[in-house]
Amino acid sequence: MNRRTRKEQFALLVSVSCLTTTTLPALSPALPELAEALGVSITVVGWVQGAVSFPGILTAVLVGYLADRFGGRRVVVVCVAAFTVFGAAGFLADSFPMLIVLRLLQGLGTPGLMGLSIALIGELFEDEKDRMRFLGMNLAFVFMVQMIMPALSGFIATGGAFRTFLIYLAGIPIGLWALRLKVGRPKGVASSPLRHVRAAREDMHRKRTGVDLLGLMAVTGLGVIVNAGASMTAVPLFLDDAFGTGSAGRGLVVSAFQAGAIVTALGVLRFIKGRISSRVMTAGLWLMCIGLLVVYLARFPAMVSLGLALAGAGFGLVVTLAQRDAIASASITYRGLVVLTWVAGVRVSQVIGPPMASLMTGLIGPRSAFLMIAAIAALAAVSWRPVRGWLKRMVYG
Repeated sequence: MNRRTRKEQFALLVSVSCLTTTTLPALSPALPELAEALGVSITVVGWVQGAVSFPGILTAVLVGYLADRFGGRRVVVVCVAAFTVFGAAGFLADSFPMLIVLRLLQGLGTPGLMGLSIALIGELFEDEKDRMRFLGMNLAFVFMVQMIMPALSGFIATGGAFRTFLIYLAGIPIGLWALRLKVGRPKGVASSPLRHVRAAREDMHRKRTGVDLLGLMAVTGLGVIVNAGASMTAVPLFLDDAFGTGSAGRGLVVSAFQAGAIVTALGVLRFIKGRISSRVMTAGLWLMCIGLLVVYLARFPAMVSLGLALAGAGFGLVVTLAQRDAIASASITYRGLVVLTWVAGVRVSQVIGPPMASLMTGLIGPRSAFLMIAAIAALAAVSWRPVRGWLKRMVYG
């Protein structure tokens, strides 16, 4: 593959990654208005965010197998189509149950977007140094979209909360472009999905990376709870309750989280070498904890932005390192399956995070919710490395 084609393929995969990253931030600033329009309380509106991630828990591993066997291009195109059609259809929803069903159907497309794009970038750049650089660039673009999207959707929501669903129509040109995808060709794996899973597990056991993957899923999952739960769900509700901030202002504040993530994805990570830089990931967890504490103590919206920027910087550290090491956990034959297994863990957190955040906001108050999540982040920062070491000794001797 020549240099020009490689650049086009990378740009295409970045576009696919950026499309799926609109899943939550496109609706985040409009959550209070959606709750009012649908006649539900803030304690349950988080399911509008959580529902879209639920199918990925059940289908991510299957999507990874299908990509390994039949090729990434077919799977990506189908997933983009499902994501776009059912996402935009939310504009027509006239009840809470109908919207939840549409979000569940939209979620069928999410595993083949972010997860496969990461795996295919890893295939496009086999050199570890190049891979790390381009994975960082991909995440930086993703975070940029997540930073811009809340501000954009916040302004769109001022004309009607349901208008934000039309943002998902951006998937139409991206889906057509995906027909030109060249990487991710079929790898001739076993015909049975169960055999493929067993072979991937044996491969990871030989590489002694299975426990590491579990650790990556746990740490990334917590980061996603902070992002999808605290930042994109609890913060808009908190701003509306504590400061009376409108949807446009809420979108701008939420964008600070991604601004912090961009800094670490583009800057600090290029100096980190070696597999699973666990101390750096621990530092990321502490940054998320400190940022959430700043939000808890905030007395004006700008202070909320500062706390979110710190938490976002920690999230950028954790996620960039985690996706790099998830790619390296298995041989190329099983990469789609393994990376999508990691994505399945992420989806669990995306399902749990928003409903948990909205429920805590309704039960203990919007401010106290951040203190609770900060305590969970601190506990993880202290415990995840010792637990991972104990498990490795148990499994590998």
